Amino acid sequence: MKKTLAFILFLGFGLAFSQVKETEILPVTDQHEEPVFSKDTKSAEYPGGWMALRKDIADKIRMKKIKGQGIITAKAKFIVNIKGKIEDIIVTGDNADFNKETERAIKSLKAQWKPAESKDRIVRSYYSFPLTITFD
Repeated sequence: MKKTLAFILFLGFGLAFSQVKETEILPVTDQHEEPVFSKDTKSAEYPGGWMALRKDIADKIRMKKIKGQGIITAKAKFIVNIKGKIEDIIVTGDNADFNKETERAIKSLKAQWKPAESKDRIVRSYYSFPLTITFD
């Protein structure tokens, strides 16, 4: 009886003290990645400007992949991070083929952006880019 009681106590203590409290470790964020908006903000720049960006995206879109008629519009939203790379691309519009192809074209851009600056700090910047295509 004593051995059984001792075994149950050891087992109970073992189970009670072996539990681990799970904690969530939050990632450390770099303050330079936080968006900062002020009058001193200098926007991110694509090499060659906005017209070069439009041309590069238009050159990469494969028209054969898009099915539709008339005028099709989409809106691409993305972030230029502190390293000058595009991330978090979201394309919305009525035509799923055009949305998918636009997202693919933006992801395939190789050019490095000059990141945005605010108060002499490099910061992330958000962009919204409208696209329109017309089928005859």
